[in-house]
Order: sequence, then structure tokens, then C-alpha cells
Amino acid sequence: MTVVTALLPSGAPVRVEVAVPEPGDGMTSVGLRDLDLDRALEVVGEISSVVVEKLKEAKPARATVELKLGFALEAGKLTALWVGGKGEASLTVTLEWSERSVPSANDDG
Repeated sequence: MTVVTALLPSGAPVRVEVAVPEPGDGMTSVGLRDLDLDRALEVVGEISSVVVEKLKEAKPARATVELKLGFALEAGKLTALWVGGKGEASLTVTLEWSERSVPSANDDG
């Protein structure tokens, strides 16, 4: 793991720990790249949309979703990793139903 500087949409820098850095001459070349955190996090929106759609189908009374991502450098860009090399990335979903939220066989819809 190494720490690099990425840019927020406002242009403000933020330090991000990344998995395996690309081959090169170390932090000097990595630090000179334009690492856009906004683009790297677009994957979170896409994963969230899929999860929300599936949760709507399940119709729980309550749902909690925890998405853990890592980051890596790929082709000079900061990339979100859902499955890390050590398995530290994960998706945890907790669903709860109450008697009132579970459709019965007599329901019309």
C-alpha cells in the first residue's frame, strides 16, 4: 500500500491509500499524475443503483447496506476496487421484514 494525492471535484487535494502502485520510479511519478477521486467513485453510484433496485424487489421493511472499497492505480488513473487482493473490500447487506411488510398469499398485488 502507498499513499497518493487525488483531487476532489473542487480541485482540493485528498490523500488516498492505494493498493499496488504501478511500476515506475515510485512516488515521484505517481504524485505528478492527475488522480481524480470523483471519477474513481463513480463506481459507487453504479453499484448503489443496482443494490437499490434489487432491494426494491425484495421489499424489506428496513435495509442497511455497507460497501467497502479499496483503491488502486490502473493506467495512470485512480480506480475503486470492490474486490481487493486481500479480500478487504466487501458488500454487507442487512434486510429486515415485519409482519406488515411481508405480502400474504391473499394480497392482490
